[in-house]
Amino acid sequence: MNYVSKWVALAAALATGVLLYFGSGLHAIPALTWLAPIPVFFVATRLRPGAAALTAFIGWLLGLSNLVRYLLNDLELPVIALAFLLLLAGVFTLTVLLFRGLVVRGHPVIAAFAAPALWAALDYLIATVSPHGAFTSLAYTQTEVAPINQIVSLTGPWGLSFLLLLPAAVLAARKVMLVGVLVLVAAGTCLYGVVRLHGTPESQPVKIAVLAAEGADDAGWPNAAGPAILDRYRPMITDAARAGAKIVLLPEKIIDVKTTALPQLSQQFQTLATSNKIELVVGLTVLGDGDHNRALIFHPDGAAPTAYDKHHLIPGIEPYTPGDQLATYHSWGLMICKDMDFPALGRQYGQLDTSLLLVPALDFENDGWLHSRMALLRGIENGIPIARAGAQGRLTLTDANGRIVKETTGPALLVGELRPGIDRTLYTAWGDWFAWLCGLVALAGLVRLRSRGRRESIRHGQLRGLPVADLPAGNVAGDNAGDHHRPGPAGVAGGREAPGGSDGVHRSERR
Repeated sequence: MNYVSKWVALAAALATGVLLYFGSGLHAIPALTWLAPIPVFFVATRLRPGAAALTAFIGWLLGLSNLVRYLLNDLELPVIALAFLLLLAGVFTLTVLLFRGLVVRGHPVIAAFAAPALWAALDYLIATVSPHGAFTSLAYTQTEVAPINQIVSLTGPWGLSFLLLLPAAVLAARKVMLVGVLVLVAAGTCLYGVVRLHGTPESQPVKIAVLAAEGADDAGWPNAAGPAILDRYRPMITDAARAGAKIVLLPEKIIDVKTTALPQLSQQFQTLATSNKIELVVGLTVLGDGDHNRALIFHPDGAAPTAYDKHHLIPGIEPYTPGDQLATYHSWGLMICKDMDFPALGRQYGQLDTSLLLVPALDFENDGWLHSRMALLRGIENGIPIARAGAQGRLTLTDANGRIVKETTGPALLVGELRPGIDRTLYTAWGDWFAWLCGLVALAGLVRLRSRGRRESIRHGQLRGLPVADLPAGNVAGDNAGDHHRPGPAGVAGGREAPGGSDGVHRSERR
């Protein structure tokens, strides 16, 4: 079969872009995420290397444009921050080129697994080195899709990343056997999820109140608007206690306080905790001695508050000193907002047999859904129920399997029950084993890519209708094949298109 025309390539890029635009970002439509890679994967093997790369890059970048307004307006980041979107589009391009190179060399089975494996391995690598953690992972698009989302308790988010590209690679490889494998993988994933959803630990429920008051927080104490903020929260805390709440969770950074004035403010919260007989969780900005974004649990018995300093700060927005210690009280753990973007930190709490995570947070309004779902996935990964108070976003109570027990948007007072319990997972025990396995599979694909394809494979490629012009091996692009003297079909010399055109389209399509 001849190369497809540039118009087909353009249509594939646009289709992928539109599907990804609505299937990812701050408000994703989960079904579209699965479809987004398919158009580009389908045309990649019928395009020259450069055209395939350009098609993949443009298509993915169009889809990621759904984050531009958020990055520039909501986060107020400099334009240079958009370079991160170029990096993500480049990752997808490399994945497509690996798939294409293996298929045109007669290795469609390897291609079907190596490409999703490369995608998942690079997703893990980005999450490991990026100051934003796994924020950009496509895995979060599936957080509400049960039972598929339960796979992260085995593999971490990298399992979902792999699965999201597997259908596109399998279908574009055009091997019936692979479709059968895909069906088995899908059935196994769903079966595991169903079994896990019926295995929630039985424990005594605890009534928890999650609240966010009206108006802007983050004001000074005691001479600025801090006292007014405390006065807004005081009656809400009392109402929560009257509703039977044993734990009351407030958002992140509700008041800025200097270390010299912290004892005075702490006494105010301690009085509220003692008089209402509640565990009171408060998020503060503590200025002095390095400045910290801090969460404190004030106990009803008057014991010293449990303190936790946020580990992962927003670059350019939070000029504070990051924390480096975990904080637990009984078997409850503390994390703050962006900390939930990092799977490794959530796993550390899982290794401590944490039975409940309490998370003060502060969203940017538009990202409330996404950030709350990122936290939800941390809970599934480690089998931990989570209470999250996201000012300007979502207030959520989720169980150990990521099911939403109660949810609302602030300002509000949300009261519900969670069952603290230890539901140990393979991900907690083994960590990122699946990401490393994907790295090995991708490496095997790259090694195979460098080996010369067999002539039998080439003939089979011709029968499948693949572009013979690229069919021995040489590099990912496939345009520097070693056997340039092999006879080719009409219009092709030595495994390359005969001179006479420069648009990457076979001459028969110029008629």
